[in-house]
Amino acid sequence: MSTSRSSPPLAGIRVVVTRAAHQAEATVRAFEAAGAHVRLLPLLELCPPEDPGPLERALAALARDDGGYDWVVFTSTNAVERVLGGPDRPRELPAGLEVASVGGATSDALRERGIEPALEPADARAEGLAAELVLRLAPGARVLLPQAADARPVLAGELAAGGARVERVDAYAKRTPPDARARAAEIFGAPSEMGRLGWVTFTSPSIARAFAGLWGDEWPARRRGLLAASIGPVTSAALRELGSPPAAEAAEPADEGLVAAVVAALPRRPVPR
Repeated sequence: MSTSRSSPPLAGIRVVVTRAAHQAEATVRAFEAAGAHVRLLPLLELCPPEDPGPLERALAALARDDGGYDWVVFTSTNAVERVLGGPDRPRELPAGLEVASVGGATSDALRERGIEPALEPADARAEGLAAELVLRLAPGARVLLPQAADARPVLAGELAAGGARVERVDAYAKRTPPDARARAAEIFGAPSEMGRLGWVTFTSPSIARAFAGLWGDEWPARRRGLLAASIGPVTSAALRELGSPPAAEAAEPADEGLVAAVVAALPRRPVPR
């Protein structure tokens, strides 16, 4: 009796990963492990904030034991990198300072630097973090919130409404890599060719907007061939605003969840006999 070996769930399927180049390796590995043919199209790169002064002053305060902060709240691995430096020689935080993390990847980045977060919400979004953190804050607690320059204001607003004194600083800014349009044309074909876009991953609203911006006036036509794989509800909302509802949304904001969502969205294949 002959046996047949089942193929990986994404065998023969192209998936374009749009994460920043310095963050894409794990995502690429996860999709390749599922059999996908992965192309990399970085749509985000980090740069210093337009005004670095507030961050520099916050970092100087963190270097002092009497810096005055009760909590520092991290909402991305990029913010961890900008505030604490690399995992080989991380910046030390004052004793007694509490640390909150928005979710698993950010918590892992903190642990790589020897810091165990005091809070990681069950709902890995700004809304979930705000809801749990306000219950932990003492009245008038001073909270340092280093974020991307384009971060949503919801977390800072909810913490302030809960009685915290929030110091939100731009830890970094984002921009689209200058070669992104040429890379996209090489992967998908020029806008005039109107080829099918297929599966593309989106891990933040800014990446979704950058992708739409690559096509200019051709976006309404090109988006019809897009199969968008979203990391979570906030990114999905941005995709809907761009006229491209996600074809798959991760149940958990992690690479494995993104792969699982794409696999679940595929048409069922016949079971080999």
